[in-house]
Amino acid sequence: MKVEYGIPTDKEALPLALGIERGFFQSEIADAAFREQQRYEKNRLIKVGVNEFVDPDEAPIDLLKIGPEIERSQVESVARIRGGRDEEAAGRALQRLKAAAVDEGENLIPPMVECARAYCTEGEIVDALREVFGEYTETPRF
Repeated sequence: MKVEYGIPTDKEALPLALGIERGFFQSEIADAAFREQQRYEKNRLIKVGVNEFVDPDEAPIDLLKIGPEIERSQVESVARIRGGRDEEAAGRALQRLKAAAVDEGENLIPPMVECARAYCTEGEIVDALREVFGEYTETPRF
C-alpha cells in the first residue's frame, strides 16, 4: 500500500472517511507493526544501536521520573493561577472558543490564544471543544 500525504479532494474524502470509520487504516498500521516486530524478534530486522552495532560501553539513558511532590507543586501552581485570573474574561474567552467551534469555517487558533491569555487551563479549553465536537472513541480492530 502506498501512502501519500496531502489534503484530500472532496472526491477522495469520502473513501478516506469510510476507511477511518471501518478501521482500515488502524488495521493496516497494526498489521505492519506486527510484521515488523516479528522480523525484529527473528533477527531479520537490524535496528542500529538496539540489536546490532551496540556500544557495550554506552551508559544507559536517564529517564525522567516525575514524583508526587512535582505533581503537588503543579496542582498548586494551577490553583494559584486560576485563583488570580479574571474569571469573567476566562469565561468569555471559553464562550468565544465554543462559538467559533460551532462555525465550521472559523479558525480556532485566535480564540484559543485568547483563552491562553485569559489563563484558561488546557483542560478547560479541551472541555469547551469537547462540548461542541464530542469525544471520538476509536473502535479497536485486530
